[in-house]
Amino acid sequence: MSTPSSSGSIAKKEELCDCQLPVRICTSKTKDNPNKKFKVCPNSLKPGKKCKYWEWIDEPVTGNPDLEQELEAVKEDVACLKKEVQELKNKAHSYRVEISCNII
Repeated sequence: MSTPSSSGSIAKKEELCDCQLPVRICTSKTKDNPNKKFKVCPNSLKPGKKCKYWEWIDEPVTGNPDLEQELEAVKEDVACLKKEVQELKNKAHSYRVEISCNII
């Protein structure tokens, strides 16, 4: 992943990267993501540094009831899928335990 060109400012003090440094908020200058904000470790902007902290800042969806409703529906779907995945993991684990008990 290439680092977008940016200009930056320091984020809220309580937001720290993996290096425990204050996260910087930058603005992308790329063609694919013009003016989109992201959070980044100050070290990740320097060549040879190892911190990989980097995250897009999603703008809140407000003022459009249809989009807000659709977003809530997607969030509910994601929550249901996460629950289903966890249930399947639990079931797979119980099958592994059952199989290992039958082998012994």
